[in-house]
Amino acid sequence: MPQSLPLIGITLDILPGSSSAYSHYPWLALRKNYTTITTEAGGIPIGLTPVPSKTVPFLLDKIDGLIVSGGNFDIPPYLYSEHKIYNHTQLNEARTLFELQLLQEAWKRNMPVLGICGGAQLMAVMLGGSLYQHLPDDVPDALPHEQDLPPHQGSHSVLIQPDSILSSLSQRTSWAVNSSHHQAIKSPGTGKISAVAEDNIIEAIEDPSRDFLLGVQWHPEFAIEYPDRKIFSALISKAKLYAQNK
Repeated sequence: MPQSLPLIGITLDILPGSSSAYSHYPWLALRKNYTTITTEAGGIPIGLTPVPSKTVPFLLDKIDGLIVSGGNFDIPPYLYSEHKIYNHTQLNEARTLFELQLLQEAWKRNMPVLGICGGAQLMAVMLGGSLYQHLPDDVPDALPHEQDLPPHQGSHSVLIQPDSILSSLSQRTSWAVNSSHHQAIKSPGTGKISAVAEDNIIEAIEDPSRDFLLGVQWHPEFAIEYPDRKIFSALISKAKLYAQNK
């Protein structure tokens, strides 16, 4: 493999089988636009399936960057010190615990990481932050963050915070994003807020102590606006440097 093409691990969704699904048996899935935009940015995408905890470090030895993808599930509240579980909260604990271990191990290595939607929320939890379990209940005056529009269209803008990774990618101080989440980051913990929505809901965080640890609440793989592509280009650029220095 050419040294200029870093290997980017992307977490896969874990879905139960049923007669109306792709398979009667449990299966793994990832939308193709995750891999397409990663390839276009200069990386080689590879899907990451849950493995035993003791093999996670070996798995990360093989990749140069990590994308924690989104999914239709929520993070167990006990991971951010809450005991009540809202009726709207749906868990996929096996996937969450695997992704949390990946994030923790990647953080130790200073590996470039991009968290998308639920991946950004899990990043906040890893950094000691907390979440709103259900925005309509916790922040009743918030914008609708589960848009009716298809995900390749934007529904609100994000306001980019100065001196952030996102501000370094474009001179624009805002751009349109899609929105498909009922939970949101309440506190970034030791992380730093990189963008907020028009209602001040946190839309992106980063960890300034790492070379590239960025979480965005929207789905930039749909590339609604050009700065979304810059996010993946920045990840790949950092992954190349990481690969060279391993």
